[in-house]
Amino acid sequence: MYIDKFLTEYDESLTGEMNIDPLGQLVIWSSWGQDLFHGRITSIANDVRQYTLNLLHHSVIRKIMLDDAVQTAGAMKIRYPKKQLREFIAASLIHLENIYIYSMLGTEQGDVTLAGVQGINKARAKWHISDKNPQLTFGHQKESELLTNQLALGTNGRYKSPMISMRFFTTTYDYDLPDSKPVWEAAEAFIRQVPELHQLHADVLTYLKSLMCEASKDALTPFFSKIPDSLKTLYASVFRNPKHVGNYSQAFWLARTGLNKNGAGAIYRVLERERKYPEQSLLPISSVFLEAWKNADATMEMEECERQTLGYIIEAEPFLSLIDLMFTGLRRQSQQSLDDFALFWQRNGLTTQTLPQLSMRLGRNNELVASLSGTPNRRFRQLLSLASGPSLEAQVRGLLAYHCGLMEARGQFPWLMLEGNIISLQTPLVAIDLERKSSDWVNHYYIPQFRHLLDGLWGAEA
Repeated sequence: MYIDKFLTEYDESLTGEMNIDPLGQLVIWSSWGQDLFHGRITSIANDVRQYTLNLLHHSVIRKIMLDDAVQTAGAMKIRYPKKQLREFIAASLIHLENIYIYSMLGTEQGDVTLAGVQGINKARAKWHISDKNPQLTFGHQKESELLTNQLALGTNGRYKSPMISMRFFTTTYDYDLPDSKPVWEAAEAFIRQVPELHQLHADVLTYLKSLMCEASKDALTPFFSKIPDSLKTLYASVFRNPKHVGNYSQAFWLARTGLNKNGAGAIYRVLERERKYPEQSLLPISSVFLEAWKNADATMEMEECERQTLGYIIEAEPFLSLIDLMFTGLRRQSQQSLDDFALFWQRNGLTTQTLPQLSMRLGRNNELVASLSGTPNRRFRQLLSLASGPSLEAQVRGLLAYHCGLMEARGQFPWLMLEGNIISLQTPLVAIDLERKSSDWVNHYYIPQFRHLLDGLWGAEA
């Protein structure tokens, strides 16, 4: 069945690391990062506007699912005999997303921001080809999608996992769970408190109900001009830009996500102070965590496990960054000898003992190592082991063997080959940032994504 391939949603650890993570560090740092953010922030879910859009759409579908008086009829019943079918829910989500996207594209409001609207580029092409009147096909198949694999890669797919973790629904879109009731009560109260959002919710609900009982199958492939103007206008107004959405949704999302509490809350306060000085450069990731660690010491209500996670990151990231620097240094020339690399290592103020000393210290911290499990734990232990080599050559050979094993497991070719004492690069050269210091962090632990979410969530300056 077509819909079954979406039971497993987009997984960045499976796809994102294939071409940009040759050392497999993504699962390590993201594991610690998610110990702080608990899935509320990911590399693909970090925009308050899209969060709120998805909430609106699922709230409408939930209303339909819980109302026994509302059923599919006419042409819709032929296509989808029951409203509970996952295919019908998928089709509804895709259809509403498409109306939103075209509504944003067709608006003439000056403060509407299209950046960040999933599918806007594909929509723009169809918009112009159709003379600003594209046809929308209600369905869950390819011809209904603006984005390829839209159910997984559109707004719903990107924000599905965070919303599942917050108990809005299950992987199969079951909204009627005991622990979901208070979550939806809070969401519905929030929607009612925002007049325009409440009106949009009512209009979307009315539209979808009417579509469910259309007698003609042609009604299931409407042109955009047939969509109610009030619906299109409200979509563009309510979701005009992330800051506007943040103005009316900040309190709700902070309460639901808890991103201003515990470990994430310690980081939140650092970024909140950073915001007060826009003329200054953004704090380095390392400084964000060090400041958050100070906040953690001063915050009695923080859970101890999250306080420890902040410490683990501060202790482990310099090691992970040096491993990355070693691999980067090996890629700066198409060919180099082990002696050539040793000179590079020395020029960066590093010695044969730099990595072994870090590895030994981290290896003795049993709690830090045990805080990782599964693949992250296994890879971290492998990196600690290769870094403890008695010579720089042994460390390099260990790193290349680890990299080759990782790429082989992915069914890919290694980026570097070692024959004798000569290292040959199999990919384009990498330019090393001349300002990069050996102490600089390379992994970001979702701080850029958190900044992006907060930039919208905090709204416009008063």
